[in-house]
Amino acid sequence: MHRCMFVMLLVVLCLPVRADRQQLLDWLYRMPEHGIEIEASDWQILVDNPSTRNIHSIVARYAMYLDTGRLNRRLFQAAWKLDEKPVLESADKPLTVARLESLSPGMPEYALLQKSLKQLRHWQSVAAERFPDDLIFFEGDRHPAIQELNQWLWDLDLADTLSDREYTRAHKDILTQVQLQFDLVPDGRLGANTRQALLTITNDRIKVLKANLERLRWLPQELPYPHVRVDIAGFNVAWVEGRMRQFIHKAIIGTRHKQTPIFNDDIEGVTYNPVWKVPHSIAANSMLRAEKKKPGFLKEEGFVVYESWDDRAERVDIDRINWRKLTPKTFRYRLEQQPGEKNRLGRFKLNLPNEFGVYLHDTDKPELFDERRRSFSSGCTRVDGIDVLVKRLMAYQSPFLLEKPPEGESRETFKQTFSNTIPVYFVYFTAWPDADGRVRFREDIYQQDRAMVSWF
Repeated sequence: MHRCMFVMLLVVLCLPVRADRQQLLDWLYRMPEHGIEIEASDWQILVDNPSTRNIHSIVARYAMYLDTGRLNRRLFQAAWKLDEKPVLESADKPLTVARLESLSPGMPEYALLQKSLKQLRHWQSVAAERFPDDLIFFEGDRHPAIQELNQWLWDLDLADTLSDREYTRAHKDILTQVQLQFDLVPDGRLGANTRQALLTITNDRIKVLKANLERLRWLPQELPYPHVRVDIAGFNVAWVEGRMRQFIHKAIIGTRHKQTPIFNDDIEGVTYNPVWKVPHSIAANSMLRAEKKKPGFLKEEGFVVYESWDDRAERVDIDRINWRKLTPKTFRYRLEQQPGEKNRLGRFKLNLPNEFGVYLHDTDKPELFDERRRSFSSGCTRVDGIDVLVKRLMAYQSPFLLEKPPEGESRETFKQTFSNTIPVYFVYFTAWPDADGRVRFREDIYQQDRAMVSWF
């Protein structure tokens, strides 16, 4: 419908039109490449009255959408607390085409998500032609369309490597999973109903891509280099030195009930052999429960107890407390776990004072990094190989201003303040390119997609 209106508009304008107006209309027509659809009512306004004023007014509005996003993030993703830095100062000022072309987010991931969107729209338009109703594959079949099916499954992030020569057991297994998802007969064969299911997945993926392109528009157009990116839905932390240079660490993030927040801050330093000051909610619930279940647990794990949360509170003999009589409501103590092999923070803690009380740290349970779905923390982010990350952070500091950290197996707590703070971004993307540039679709672990995807 929008393409028809665009053609009608060109007719109304009686081609050839002024070059500047034509360029603005061409720019509008390309908005869907960004996952931003032009409203039919806006095209109708231009068809009815294609004045310079109307063209500039509508272009300026969509320019703002491209600059800072179309959706109100406070309504569609209230947890999003990242700073925004609009490029445009006013939507009322005339915009040149060169200026408009510069509004897209500068992160390379944006272009890769756009590429994926284009490819999935391709499958929307050609699926019926390339895979007609009577095309049903059986294991061992050879057909030119198998190679195209492979590409479709690859673009949907449903398959990695498949045979181009024949329809194999691997093909059947993938399509069987699709069929089970849509309550179809799980025979693993491509037919009309299975093609329809793949189209449904394609349509859903397109909406997810649009939502994540919108999230990228909520970020500043360019992020400073270097920076640290905590990719919550991807369970990883990236040290990003430049547009095409980053190093990925596996990460453990917060559970659904204790979510890692979405925000940005600055890493101000690192603490070696940190003391874990247990948040009151954790101390009064899970720690108290563990002590009741196994008396002596807190002492064995290296905790010390203070009378209250007052900084001047006196230390209390852990053996003289009647833990069984305490309840979460009557629990008033402050627990601090001393440095050691069992310390939950491990050997390193990156300091970034923030309203959420979260930070990046090491762990005493590195085996959890082998899990696929790594949402085990109470909101903070545990980083695999954090010692390497610390070295990269330290390389950006002035060596003349750094103190010498503890060596070897020392358990002395030591806080190193950075001379140059490092920006850190806690982000949430359910579609994101991997190291090879292929867009991967992630589980929406915190259910942040629902409102956004329903709008798109």
